[in-house]
Formats: sequence, structure tokens, C-alpha cells
Amino acid sequence: MSLLRQLAGETVIYGMSHIMPRILHYVVFTIYLTRSFPDTKDYGIYNDLYAYSSIILIILICRMDTAFFRFSSREDDKEFVFSTALIPLVGLGLVFLISLLFSKDLIASFLGYPNQTHYVIWFGFIMVFDAFVALPFARFRMENRPYRFLFFRLMNVGLTIFFVFFFLELCPFLINKGWSGLERFLILENRLDYVFLANLLASGLIFILMIPELLRDKFSFNVDLWKKMMVYALPLVIVGIAGSFNQTFGTPLQKYFLGDDVAANLANAGIYNATLKIALLLNLSVVAFNYAAEPFFFKNFADRDNKEIYGLVALAFTILGCFILLGIYLYIDIIQLIIGANYREALYLLPILLFAYLFLGLYYNFSIWYKLVDRTIIGTYISLIGASITLLISILFLAKIGYAASAWAALACYSFMAVAGLLTGRYYYPIPYPVKKIVMYILVSALIIAISYFLEVQGVSLVIKLIINTLLLIVFIGIVIGYEKELIKQFWTD
Repeated sequence: MSLLRQLAGETVIYGMSHIMPRILHYVVFTIYLTRSFPDTKDYGIYNDLYAYSSIILIILICRMDTAFFRFSSREDDKEFVFSTALIPLVGLGLVFLISLLFSKDLIASFLGYPNQTHYVIWFGFIMVFDAFVALPFARFRMENRPYRFLFFRLMNVGLTIFFVFFFLELCPFLINKGWSGLERFLILENRLDYVFLANLLASGLIFILMIPELLRDKFSFNVDLWKKMMVYALPLVIVGIAGSFNQTFGTPLQKYFLGDDVAANLANAGIYNATLKIALLLNLSVVAFNYAAEPFFFKNFADRDNKEIYGLVALAFTILGCFILLGIYLYIDIIQLIIGANYREALYLLPILLFAYLFLGLYYNFSIWYKLVDRTIIGTYISLIGASITLLISILFLAKIGYAASAWAALACYSFMAVAGLLTGRYYYPIPYPVKKIVMYILVSALIIAISYFLEVQGVSLVIKLIINTLLLIVFIGIVIGYEKELIKQFWTD
């Protein structure tokens, strides 16, 4: 089987492992919440808290999952690498949790939720539970155990969904039918709290189920190996923080810089995030690719003469990404129905966000080199500049043009990072990327979106518009088939 086809197969498997749970998550936390919580402020609070959590979780994991890929692919004793990474991770998590419990009031006030100190406690436990199971999930990927990976991912999301519907739908329904004993489960005043509580219960149960995986091997710790892993991983922590800042910190920035009071800003942030979640449908394919590509590239790094495969992967990703991008935008009149009517005001920003996530995917392609050749510090510089772009545009323009500034900041950030990853890679680890073709497909996609937008402005009826948009998508497919016969054959060559 060709390497390209192998990666395609692994992307499908790990895509299922990632996308299926995300789809379930999407149903509840986008479709359901934007209807169950018509006040957009609640959705803004939801995204605000998870933005902080995503960054803290990266610090708690210390990118030991990626370090595990790097060192277990070049060390004979994978279990030795696993335990050397796990022991400090557990220690850090426990220290973090204890510190959080002692300073919960101060942190809650800093975040703007002085009367909800339980948020700090709950999210502290959620983050620690998730950090503790990060390495077992990484080992599933490294050992090609995608179905076990899928089982636990689905279990996590499934439990969260179960508890959300138990608290918000089933209990109230049964109480109205006379089951008064269930009232003891509904002691919280704010309905949104039950969403966070559901996450806490699900993460805690997954951690308990993962304990056998954590204790599978006898513990051993090598200080020298740990130092090497930390030298490798610490720049990636900064990369991860900057990346998470770029992807999730729009809400906290909007909360403080949109110009209105915090409550109004959070309400507007909720509207923006609903459109962002539609754009995240493209990001699902980006993350699915990254899940499969990272261990794939490490395992095939020994064949340094086969650099052409990296270029073909980038081209294949671009074509797939553009196809998904067009599919989302050209049928947005239908897709928009997945979010509540109160959340559709920011849909005009969708093309900007879609192209932003496309460039993010290209950055993952172009920047894999610095992980392969242990130049992770370069990734740090790129990510920090990208985060600076996001921060600068947000501070300068949020109060002037509203949440549209966050969308433009994302596009500027990710396009810079993609170009920077490509150019620095040419110097340190040259890869023959088909840049002209990649740019061509991006421009063709932009042209198709411009044509569709023109039809919208002209007031063309929905039926006619959908027919023309479908023809435009067929044209794109025809261009791909015409130009990429050899690439398509790569997926069927043994």
C-alpha cells in the first residue's frame, strides 16, 4: 500500500475517532445549546470558560503526548518513555489542583464570576482528569489502536450528552409527571451550570475507566530522558498555548474589548461563536488529519529520501479542505438551521473563518518539519508572532468594527503562520510542496464563493441559488479530476 493511501486510511480511522465524538458534541453544544439557551450571553459564558480551560490544559499536559511520539518512535522501550512522561504530568496536575482550591475565590473574581467559585473548582477537576488521560490516548494512536481510541472518545462525549439531557430535560420532565424525588438533582440555580457539571462527571468517569491503562506498565523514571523530553516539548507548549489562544480566546478578548459592558459583550460573543462553530466543521477535517499525520510522519521519518510524500499530502489536504469549505458556504442557507435563530447575525463572517481554518490546516502541513528535526523553537517563534497578530488586531479593532475583528484576526494569523511554516521549512528541511497548485485551488475556491455571494446580493431565489451553487461545486470537482489524475491514482496504488 502506498504511503499516501496509508495516511488516507489512518486519517479516515482517526477522523472517525475524532469527528464522530465531535459531531455528537456539536449536536449538544451548538445545535441544542443555541436553542435551549436563547439568551446569547449564556453561550458567551460557555465559550469564555472553555477558552481559559483549553490553554491551561495544554500547560498541564506539557505536550508530553507529542514528546511521547517523538521518543517512543526512536527508543526501544516505549513503556519506559510512557512512565517517564506520566509521572511528572501527574505531579503537576495534583499541585495545580491543590493551588486552585486554595485560590478559587481570587480566580473567580479575576474571571468576572465572583459568585460562581464552583466554576473554578469544577473546571480544575475537569482539566486535571483530561490531562491525566492524555498520554493513554496518545499511546492508542502510537500503537495503532484506533478503535480503543474511538471507544473512549465516544464514551466521554456520550456520558456528557447523557448527563446534560438528564439534568436539563429528563429530570424536569419526570418531576412534572410526579417524580418529586428527582428534585434533589436540580439544586443549582443556573441551568448553564448543569452543562459544566455534566462535563465534570463525564471526565471523572473516563479517568476512572482509564486507570487500568495508566497502571498497565510498571513505573520507571529516567531523569536524563525526561530532560530531553522537556527540552523537546517546552517550545511546543508555547506553540500550543499560542495556537489555543488564536483558536479559542476570541471570547475573552471580546468580553473585555468590544466596548460595551461585560454582559453585552458576552452576548455578542455568543453570536460570534455560533458562526465560528459552523466554520469548525472544516476544522474537524483539519484536526482529523493532524491526529493521523503526526504519528504517521514520525514513523516514516527514517525514509528521508521520500520527501515528496509530504508535498502530496499537503496538496491532497488542500483539495479536501477547499471541497469542505465550498460545501459549507454554498449550502449555508440550509446549514444555518443548525443554530438557533438568535445566533445567525454573524454568518456574513463565515467565508473569512473558513479560509482561516484552511490556512491553519496548511500550517499543520508546512510546519511538521520542525517536529521531525527537533527544531521546535522555530514553531514557538511562529506561534508567538501569530498570537501577537491576533492580540493586536483584536485590541485595535474590536471596539471599532465589532466581533468581525476576531474573524479578520484569525485569517491574518493563520495565513501568516502557514507562509512562515513554508518559508522556514525551505531553509531547514526543504520539501517540494506543489505551491502553485495549492494557491490555484485556494483562488478557485475564493472565486466560486465570490460568485455565490454575488448571487446572494442580487436577490436570486433560494432554489435557483442552490442549483447554481451545486453547479459551481461540480465545476470545482471537475477541475480537480482534470488536474490531479496522478494524485487520485496514488490512493489506489498498492
